[in-house]
Parts: sequence; structure tokens; C-alpha cells
Amino acid sequence: MYKYLLIKLTLSFIVIGFISAKPNIVVFLVDDLGIADVGCFGNDTIRTPNIDRLAEGGARLLHDVHPDSVCTPNRAALMTGRYPIRSGLASDSGQYRMFLRTSSSGGLPQNETTIAEIVSVAGYKTGFIGKWHLGLHLSTKDFHFHPLKQGFHYFYGLSMTNIRSCEPGQYLIQLVYPSLSVTNVVSAILVTSLTLYVGYLTGLLCKPAFIVLLTITLLIGTSISCYFLVTGPFNCFVLKNYDVVEQPTSLENLTMRFTDEAVNFIRENRDGPFLLYMSFAKVHTALFNTRPFVNHSVHGRYGDNVEEMDWSVGQIMSAVDKLGLKENTFVYFTSDNGPHLEEINSGEYHGGWKGIYRGGKGQSWEGGLRMPTIVSWPKHIPAGISLDKLTSTLDLLPTVAKLVGGDVPKDRVIDGKDLLPLLTNQTQHTSHEFIFHYCGNQIHAVRYHAKESDIVWKVHLMTPNWGEGTDYCIDIGLCLCHGHHVTVHKNPLLFDITNNPGENSPISDDRPEYKEVMKHIDPAIKKHKETIDSVPNQLEAHKNHFHPSLQMCCNFPFCSCRENDRELEHYP
Repeated sequence: MYKYLLIKLTLSFIVIGFISAKPNIVVFLVDDLGIADVGCFGNDTIRTPNIDRLAEGGARLLHDVHPDSVCTPNRAALMTGRYPIRSGLASDSGQYRMFLRTSSSGGLPQNETTIAEIVSVAGYKTGFIGKWHLGLHLSTKDFHFHPLKQGFHYFYGLSMTNIRSCEPGQYLIQLVYPSLSVTNVVSAILVTSLTLYVGYLTGLLCKPAFIVLLTITLLIGTSISCYFLVTGPFNCFVLKNYDVVEQPTSLENLTMRFTDEAVNFIRENRDGPFLLYMSFAKVHTALFNTRPFVNHSVHGRYGDNVEEMDWSVGQIMSAVDKLGLKENTFVYFTSDNGPHLEEINSGEYHGGWKGIYRGGKGQSWEGGLRMPTIVSWPKHIPAGISLDKLTSTLDLLPTVAKLVGGDVPKDRVIDGKDLLPLLTNQTQHTSHEFIFHYCGNQIHAVRYHAKESDIVWKVHLMTPNWGEGTDYCIDIGLCLCHGHHVTVHKNPLLFDITNNPGENSPISDDRPEYKEVMKHIDPAIKKHKETIDSVPNQLEAHKNHFHPSLQMCCNFPFCSCRENDRELEHYP
């Protein structure tokens, strides 16, 4: 009997020791950060000492790419290790490439397996702080797509994102049509009304026609103006688990609150293991800063935002260090897509820097796809290394699963690859042969890495139609994916992306290497498409409309509340 108890007790200690040895995991996801916005990736005007310190203690992934170039699909890919089209998060129209309303009725399906679910099964406590943008409700206020239904134990943040309508005087529709505003709509109403009146005075319009047309003009104009004014507060609120604690969002100290929440989560779960998913609302527009960071950088408001975000990274990593957890914490830092080149507000550029690369957010050029990714795990990943092997943010899920001893789902295709052999010098080769880059539900580009070759090739099947003299889409707030918005190349553009990452010298289609590469591309696309199952489209237009029954409101009918009793511990 005693022998049995001794054996059982010994095994219990072994199990406890094994569990406590599992590394904590911190994921930093920044919004719209350009690959050249931080010091360790080449920026010498914006100060990012804390992010640079992460790179000094770990690995920079110099050829790390996303499958798409906008937020919602890429966040799904990061969370599931799968191409977004497998989850129904690939737009068929190309216009609704992400969720634009908190009352949308689509989201990341519950039948997908997330990073949080894998580590939860392995005994981890999981917390999500910041921007979610993967849906909220399916029908009524059921929180079907909420983070707490996707493997997370705690959530504090934005169900959607920080967009222009969250800043007083800015509006949601400007995300797609930057020139629209209440002022412009009112001006249009006045001009149209005056034109109708002149037509009536000159006899071109009879009185009944004048009255009907004037009434229609006033009704349409008033409706659009009211829509602008109302949807801002509706879209901008802060959730704590299932409760709205602030509406509309107070942006000024939002990063401070996120930082406090992240540090408190680490402290409360210091006995671990834990997963902290820190998803910044920065550096997406509307740009906002806490007062100490106003005019903090020499790179304008955008630089101020990057430097405040870097401060937050430093506060969180300092907490990890002070609690003695640094040696056993795996850190993954990246952005959800490249810089938003179309973001110009009042004559000031509010987007990031793409460095040597072409294009930006919304495009399949390198500026939109290549991420400033850093991975750190002391005593496992060599400090200060730079890896230029082909990797993808799809790789996070299988890497984390291996890290925690969890199981990668066997009942579905997982597109990511385990990074640990590459990061820990067990291999010098990447596991990716092809990576497909989507714009909505269309493959715009394909990356090909032949086995036993050092060269990565990139083929552009379609490219966005830029404004003259630019490398972005002037007339709309984000490049679209279909129809007249793109050029379909009869002879696809081919680049040696290893030696020409700036994509400024396409390989001529009469060269032998062109023909050699292209003979692999069509079969690869065909094989890939055969693995894509038909699933409900979560981003179709009717799901992205305003649904009153799904709208959160903290103090009906005012939909206004403030988190007034909060004391910020972390303030610069």
C-alpha cells in the first residue's frame, strides 16, 4: 500500500515538474506596422529600444510573410495556422476584406482550432488583450465568435478595431472612401439643392418636380449624415470579457490600459504556464497617444505611436523579467500586415515605412506581406541571429503546439510548419515549398522555394492598379481584389525574391528560369485549390451590414459609459 502511494506521489511530482517546465508564451501583434518601422529592421529615426532588445536576445525572421495583406484574414491565419479561405474569411467581392462593424454577423468559426484552444488543453491560462477583429455575434447577442468562445479565459479590448470613426470628427465610410465626410455630404446637399432651385426659377423644373427632387436630396443627405454620426460610437467600445465597460472608446489612454491588463494577467498567472496574446490597436489610424508621447518622436504622429507601442512592449517584458519568468518565456512579435500607404490625413502621412519593398497594406507586393517578425526563447533560440529562410505567420500554431506538447488537429489541413527546428539550429532548411498570397478569395501571388535551392521565387498573377506616380490606390482607401481594380497578367510577373526583394527587376518570360519556375506554379495552384473545402463565407456583404439586434450598447438608449474608476499603474 505504502509502496503504491510512494510511486503515485513520485509520479505526481514528475507531472507537476513537467507542467511547470512548459514555457510561458507571449504573442505581440501590432496593427499596420511596416517592416522598416523599428530599429532592428533598419529604422534610424524612430526609437524602439524594447523591440530591438527582443531581437538582440532572439531571432529576426527576415523572410516572414502573411498569406494576405489585411487584418481580419491574417489574424485568422495567425490564430489557426490555416489559409483564411479555409475558414470562410476570404471575401468574394473584394470590397469587404475585413469586418467593418461590431454588429457584423460573421466571424472565425467555432469549429476552427485556435492557438488558445491547443494550449488550454495543455494546462495553460490564456488571456487576450487588445484588438480581436474576428467577429462577435452570430445571431442575437450570442457572443458566438467572442474570444472566450475560442479558447481564451480572459478578454479585455476591442471586438473589432480602432478605425477613423473612433476619433471625433472621423467616419467609418472614410476607410473605403477617404474623401467622404459629413462636411462633404452637407456641401453636396447645398450644391444640389441650389442647382434644383435655379432649375425651378429658370423654368427647367416644374414646381412638383422641384419639390420631389429636393425632398429626395434632403432625405438621402440627412440619412447619410446621421449614419456617419451614429455608427462611430456604435463601433467603438471596450469589452471586459462579455461586458461593455466603455462606449465610445476613449483612445488617449487605451494603450496604457492594455498594458496594465497585460501586466496584471502575467502577475495573476505567474505560476503558469500562461499564454498572453497582446494585440495592439496601434499603429492603425486613427492615430492616438497618451500625453507623454505627443511630439515624442522626430517622425510625426506616426512615429509617436510606434514609440508608445514600443514602450508598452518594454513594460510587459519588464514584468516578465521581474517575476523571474524571462528564461522560460517564448516571445513572438509581428505585425498583421504592412503599412497603410493610403492613410493621409489633413496633408500628413499617417502610415508606416516599407523600406526597400514595393506596395503596402492590401497588396500582394512585399510591402504588404513581409513582416518585422522576432522570436525569442532564451537558452533555446540563439541570441541575435537573423534568419532569411522562408517562414510564415501561419507557422505560429504548429510551433506553439510543439512547444507545449499539444496536438495539431489531424482532421483538417494545417498550412503552417513547425519553426522550432529552424529556430534552434536543428536544420538550416525551411519546410515551405509554396506559399499562396490571397487578396480576398483570389490568389494574387505565389512564392516558390525549390528543394535544395537557396532561391525563393515569387510569381504575381494579378497586381493592383495604382494611382499614377504612386504604389498605392489613390481613389479608394485600400486596394481591392477584383475586376477593374486589378491587372491580370497573361504572362505572370516573376521575381527572384531572394536577390531582388524590392521586386523592381522581373525575369523576362523568354528566360530559361522563367519557364522552369512557371511549370511548377499552375500544378501547385491546382493542387492547393483541391484542398479548399466549400465553407460559409463569413465576409459576404449582408453579414457585414449594420444589424441593430447585434449592436452592443452599455447604457440603452444612450450607449455611453466610461471606465472612470480605473487607476493606471503603468504610465510613462
